[in-house]
Amino acid sequence: LAREEAPFTLTVLHTNDVHAHIEESTKYGAMCSKKDKKNKTCVGGVARIKTKVKELKKQYPGAFFMNAGDFFQGTAWYSVLKEKIISAVMTRMDYDYVCLGNHEFDDGPEGLAHHLLALQQANVTIVGTNTDFSEEPHLRNISLPKSVTIKINNVTVGIVGAVLPETRFLSNTGKVKFEDEIRSIRQEAEKLENEGVNVIVAITHSGYPRDIEIVRQVKQLDLLVGGHTNTFLYHGKGYPRENTPEGDYPTVVNRTDGSIGLVVQDYWFGKFLGFLRVSFDNDGKVINWTGNPILLNSSVEKDKGMLDVLDCYRENVTRAISEVIGISKVKLEQADQVCRLRECNLGNLIADGFFAFYADRESSEPNLWSDVNGALFNGGAVRAPIPRNHNITMGHILATMPFGMSVVIMTLNGSELRSMFEYSVSEYSFKKKQGRFLQLSGIRVTYNLRYPPKCRVVSLQVLCRRCKVPRYEEVNDTGVYRIVTTDYIARGGDGYPKATNATSGGPADYSVLVDHIRKMTPVKSAIEGRITLFNGSEPVMIPGDPVTNPSFREEEEPAERLLSSPLRKVKHALNIILRNWPFDQKKVS
Repeated sequence: LAREEAPFTLTVLHTNDVHAHIEESTKYGAMCSKKDKKNKTCVGGVARIKTKVKELKKQYPGAFFMNAGDFFQGTAWYSVLKEKIISAVMTRMDYDYVCLGNHEFDDGPEGLAHHLLALQQANVTIVGTNTDFSEEPHLRNISLPKSVTIKINNVTVGIVGAVLPETRFLSNTGKVKFEDEIRSIRQEAEKLENEGVNVIVAITHSGYPRDIEIVRQVKQLDLLVGGHTNTFLYHGKGYPRENTPEGDYPTVVNRTDGSIGLVVQDYWFGKFLGFLRVSFDNDGKVINWTGNPILLNSSVEKDKGMLDVLDCYRENVTRAISEVIGISKVKLEQADQVCRLRECNLGNLIADGFFAFYADRESSEPNLWSDVNGALFNGGAVRAPIPRNHNITMGHILATMPFGMSVVIMTLNGSELRSMFEYSVSEYSFKKKQGRFLQLSGIRVTYNLRYPPKCRVVSLQVLCRRCKVPRYEEVNDTGVYRIVTTDYIARGGDGYPKATNATSGGPADYSVLVDHIRKMTPVKSAIEGRITLFNGSEPVMIPGDPVTNPSFREEEEPAERLLSSPLRKVKHALNIILRNWPFDQKKVS
């Protein structure tokens, strides 16, 4: 059946993991500089999303617009204005259906409640198939349907939505309960099917691998719009060179009964707008599809009405983020979420700040040079890079560390500490980058990923406390260690065991980093060998990473691009000639 002959074609527009990138960003999701804006290299922003959605909804009547979670958290806009700014923009973006993400709970149920009420008043439907608000006082009176239906061209479409159950470990969820996505979605899909609905779309915030498994196991699902893993999918060529697709758009899932389902995701930070048209036969079976993520570059106009909304809030944000904290002589890296895969120098800077905050204090005992051995935190907390030779502003700090976690001390034995590091790499993957991967200060660890999970820590050393000259010592399983971390990790975030002996009421993580940068400026943080990764006898080489993979050429800075001109090549050739003059005629021949 040809696409144009299909009895029903559904058009879906979608975003996920926008993470409060209210304004346009660089192609990697960092704040745009004046030069970036002048060169028109910035992408995304809610005003561009608004323009493109309006255009496509006009072109394809009946199209609906979905968001698969995590619009909260990630830039100074959110750090300063919280849910107020998210509600202000989402209620004006023409969303039809959304699901919750784990970060929607970051400011607790009370903060989420205001946002959900604003969405409902704007006729945006929040679907929560696996989420139960009934025991949470701030949320119990807010409608959260397990499914909804809509009629498009006389065809009834069912919509279900879910967020990963691990949200209870990842955020501040109060008494909200989460069920297994597959079980919940299957139960609701069967109910819809019994009611005569044979086209069903899911919105989930569970991650790409889990999305595929959901579609594989729930035969009623025709399409799943996903989020959480910030996955870039694309069909064919024509995508930006800085983005490498992790799969096809849409990803086709073949089921054992012969049916198929489709999975899509839209990368993150609003760089693209997901666009998919799916054709169905009379029985509601998928027969054809077309579409790809649409790059929201400078060719897409910004919606004036949305810009006017942002102008109402901009002064407060600008005032807060413009304060200069210091300067960095080096690039402080986070691109492609590298802090989830290896030691990163921005992770080192942050961990050093945490460690110094407590180590610089007067020791509690005369024979201790420090009350703490070291510091660690999850690499997923690092959200944005900081460019080299650049002023570090409060805006950079808030974009890099937007969560406002407290810096605390946990006391644990060596066995417990070792278990944390085993967990850090228990599901290590280039494709599914784990936010649990630990960044360190005062600690050195060597992993061998060839070994099975729970057996990958080859060496673990921490700085001694009870010593006149600080030195690294192997961790003793029965020894006692005091480690600086965030309250997020201490309370069991990212699936770590909840610390039974941790302080509370520590300073905000970003304020600690601000103080540290002021002391250390100009910043020169390096890769220092704190984390060593092996796969058997070979060092781990991360694809596309110039630090671990020397064959990969790091993207050139503007000055380096200038030196790549023909004139530079001629000068380089002359230098080689001069260095080797006079020639060894035997070698030349």
